[in-house]
Amino acid sequence: MLRRQFLFLIAFGVFVGAIFFFIFKFVLPTGEMGYIPVFVFTAFALIFGAFISYFFWGTYIDLKKGVKQCYTGIVTDKRVNKHTSSSARHNRSGGSHAYGSSRKSTQTYYYISIENIEHSVSYKQYSQAKLGDKVSIEISPKKKEVLDFKVLEKNNDITDLSHHTISKKRYERDEKSFPMTIKEIELVKKMFFKTIRKDLMYLIPIIILLFVLWKGIFIFLIPLIIAFIYYSFKLLIKYNRYAKFNRNGYLKTVTKVQVIDKLKATSNRSSTKFQIETNQGNINVSEHIYNQVQASQVINLHKASFIDLLFEVSFDYDN
Repeated sequence: MLRRQFLFLIAFGVFVGAIFFFIFKFVLPTGEMGYIPVFVFTAFALIFGAFISYFFWGTYIDLKKGVKQCYTGIVTDKRVNKHTSSSARHNRSGGSHAYGSSRKSTQTYYYISIENIEHSVSYKQYSQAKLGDKVSIEISPKKKEVLDFKVLEKNNDITDLSHHTISKKRYERDEKSFPMTIKEIELVKKMFFKTIRKDLMYLIPIIILLFVLWKGIFIFLIPLIIAFIYYSFKLLIKYNRYAKFNRNGYLKTVTKVQVIDKLKATSNRSSTKFQIETNQGNINVSEHIYNQVQASQVINLHKASFIDLLFEVSFDYDN
């Protein structure tokens, strides 16, 4: 694997070198383009040379040492990272410089943690392992290239659970309703109005823009009107559910589930999101809850009735 990469880098380096040799030998010496193109192409040549040399040297060191790093252990965490970059296109028609459409590109990287040590893997390797599985990974020391990845032992508790949930006759939903304590009521109120404030952060600027641009061209107001209606209905629905929650005596629903897998999603454009996969489906949770739960653990989800707000997780130590 490393030798093929080494040969590819050599071939690519020769190809790029031939292009720049042709430019410097036959194009630039004519003198028709002045000195600026010489500096520009020289800078590009140095940048390409630096990148090729960096990857070439890393692969060469791994081949020369002839060793690999081997890790065997339990998968303790999983993470997906999305990196989005954008570049603007410029229109120069008519001698004027104007911004055109922007182009966005997103790269997704996958990571698994083996005994709390994170490793970069491919999507295929990422999807093979779940939380609690015993895996082995072999990587090159310099480039961190994955040379081999195997799932040695599946988490038996999760495997049994998956077969158990397939049989609808054997599985019964364990869900109960209880009155909430004063402390829980205050916590739910705090969390609920925090979500309301987030919606208002979108709604208030829209209302201001509608007042400012009300006498403008109607076609430009249509997106603002649609956004205003959407966020207004969203707020009304939330307040209606909260009113039902209030009228019915602050009840909570406790559902017993078992953790199958965990997922941490990071991005350079948004905040980190935490999710756990259970036999009842995927659930978005806070970082505090995410760090508490483990693979195949039986947990109780405490949700406020009607508003369906997860505010607490307790652990069933009898299972």
